[in-house]
Formats: sequence, structure tokens, C-alpha cells
Amino acid sequence: MSCILNLNRFIIPNDVILSLTEIYQYIGKNESYEKIVANDKNRMIEQTIARDCYFLAKMTNIELTDVRMRLIITKDSTPRTKDENFLFNLKESLTSCQHRFQTMLTQSNDLINLANFLNQSSNIRFDYIAVDKKSLLQSQNMRSKRLDLDQMDQEVVRLVEKEEYEKIVLYLNYFIDFYNLAPFTELNKLMSYVLLYLTMLKANIQAFSYVSLFELLYNAKSEFTTEVMNASFNWKEGYAQTLGFIRFMLKIILKAYKRTDEIIREFEYDRNLNKGDNIENTIHKLSGIFTKEELRRNHPYVSESTINRALNKLKDEKVIKPLSKGRSAKWIKNP
Repeated sequence: MSCILNLNRFIIPNDVILSLTEIYQYIGKNESYEKIVANDKNRMIEQTIARDCYFLAKMTNIELTDVRMRLIITKDSTPRTKDENFLFNLKESLTSCQHRFQTMLTQSNDLINLANFLNQSSNIRFDYIAVDKKSLLQSQNMRSKRLDLDQMDQEVVRLVEKEEYEKIVLYLNYFIDFYNLAPFTELNKLMSYVLLYLTMLKANIQAFSYVSLFELLYNAKSEFTTEVMNASFNWKEGYAQTLGFIRFMLKIILKAYKRTDEIIREFEYDRNLNKGDNIENTIHKLSGIFTKEELRRNHPYVSESTINRALNKLKDEKVIKPLSKGRSAKWIKNP
């Protein structure tokens, strides 16, 4: 019944391969994104977590007003009710996923501990499933779903460690397995979403550090729900059709990366504007004749284009004028 245990039957078609190729081109930019945002990355992640928490709460119909939700999520307001405590713990869990995804495990005990952390008002346990073989003892006619979950997780870990299957497709199939297995007595849908969040980060989709996954899914909620239902059809019989869901999720990932590209460009532009202001301030403080080399000594990490932009701006404003041309050009402040 498991997609993971039947992956040897799953053939990745050409259009999915093309989408994955485009995604991996973006993944190749992950390091450059980090270098550009540098120390601001944690602040950007915090904003993403806040949006993820808000939209995940909306997707799972937590009964809180928007005002209270925003106070708890963005202002760390003290929770006063069971639902508010749940939301507070949800933000903590998503924060852990963002900052510790590389070391967080998806074994059965880790996932049920996370579920109980989220819902501290009740004791969540592993559910049971009827077995085909009948026994005289009723207890022997049931099997804990924990066994199935562990089997799936072990296969996922094996495939990742051995690099025997593409990780994004692997993790998306794992999500469908968890969603349909519903291994716990409570909170299965929410935990399947948290698992999706965690595994996408494990798949190195760093776009979801800058762009909210659950905001994208919430805005496409109808299509998302339809694709999950279609992928779940015949899951129990071992013939789940996950291709449509995978295509949908690859579109979501590409959308997230394209938006990330825009965010990084906007960030870099704003930062360069600030650096341009700093260069202008330096020029105003200089006396007499100066060169670009002097500006570079004062601003070693500023690009050539940013320096040229600042010089041309002040030239147009009649603040400075060039005395010569070329890389060693000299400039003088107008009296």
C-alpha cells in the first residue's frame, strides 16, 4: 500500500525531469543567496516562519481571530487558551524545522513526540490497523501503524543515504504515504503538512526559507486538496497515482524560487542604494582631488557599478566633476 515501498514501479516522465532540472538550477543558487543576505538571513527566516504559521493555522481551521493569531505569531503574546497554546507551539515547531532540519529525524517516535508537543492537552498515541490474518485473540487481529511508519521511514532513509532516488520526488511520495496511513489517534492532517515542510527543507529547497510554503498552498488550496485526493486514490491497494500531485508541487517549488530570486534582487538593490548613500557621504567628506581607488579603500566590499552610480549621480547634481577618464580617473568637488 505504500508509495515508498513501490517506488521501483514509479517512472519519472520527461516533463517532470525538465521541471526538476530547472529546480536544481535554482538550488545551485542557494549558496549565493546566503552570501547576499548574509546576517539578514535569520530575520528573513523569522518573517517566513510567521507567515507559514499563520497560513498553516488557516489551512487547519484553528479557531482564533486574526488579531489574536498575529499577536501570538509576531509579538509572542502569552497564550491564554488551548488553541493559542497550540498556535504558539506550532510556531516553535516550524522554527525548529527551519533551523534544525538537517538533524531532525522522521522516525515514528520523533514524529509522535512532535505531535504531542503541539497538542499538549491530550495524549496522542499510535493508531491500529486490522490485519488480514484472523486470530482467536482480538488483540492479534490488530497491528500498530507505528510498524508501517517505521518501515516507510527506514526505506526513505536508505534511499537518501544510498542516493538511489531523487529526493524531492521521494519525499513527496512519503508525504502521500503519511497522509493516507494517518498513523496517530489525532492530528494526522496537520502532522502530514509539518512533515511536508520538514522534508522539503531536507531536500535543500531553500526557497522556503524566504517564501512561505503554506501561503502558496493556501492560495492554491482547492488544487492542492484535489491533487492530494487524486494521489490517494487506490493507495490502500498499492496503486496510488502520485504524478499529478508531484507536478503540482514542482510548480509550487518553482514559483517559490522565482519569488526568491525577486526577493534577493530587491534586497541587493536596496542594499546597494544604502551603500551608494555611504559612498556619497564619503565623497562629501573628502577635500580637493580624489580617485575611485580612495573610495574603494573606504568601501572594499562595494561593487564597481555601485561606485560608478554614486559618482555619476553626484556629477549630474553638479557636486563633483571628472578631471580625467579611465580606471585611474581623478575627480574634484565643485566649489
